Amino acid sequence: MSEQTNETTPVSSLIKRFGPIQIASWRLMMEKHQDFMVQFERGFGRRHGLTLNEFDTLINSDPEKPVRQRDLLRSMVLSRSALSRLLGRLEGRGLVIQGPDPDDQRGVLVTLTEAGVRLREEAAATNAEIIMAGFASVTEDEAEDIFALVSKIKPVPVPDEAGEAGEPGGERHRPD
Repeated sequence: MSEQTNETTPVSSLIKRFGPIQIASWRLMMEKHQDFMVQFERGFGRRHGLTLNEFDTLINSDPEKPVRQRDLLRSMVLSRSALSRLLGRLEGRGLVIQGPDPDDQRGVLVTLTEAGVRLREEAAATNAEIIMAGFASVTEDEAEDIFALVSKIKPVPVPDEAGEAGEPGGERHRPD
């Protein structure tokens, strides 16, 4: 009698057997991405009391100088209102300070506090630890190959009903 496990076959393996290798490869990248996201969520939460979005905000903030809120928004996958709420939470925890942008009366500058810079550095070390553990069986040359291969992948605009191609990448912001 064979031993049963609770593991399921990754969808990428099924696609590789029955479908185009390009689709299987894409799916495998997404599965690995999700594996890392779970580890980041656990590591940032347990070690630093941070969500993924809070970490993303800290790591995209310049520890040396203020950053415009709109520039943060461009580097993240959040809506404007979600970023505002997130920054409010980080400010409430004493990790950032928000203030008016003297060069743009409508703008907001975000500055990391000393505690924010310290937490950013600690969480960045956790981030690197998780990534390096995930890549432990990959040589530097193989990592270079992965980088080169993934860099070759380019999204192609999909034509709409009228046959006109949309912009590759489109909007980067997701709803709240």
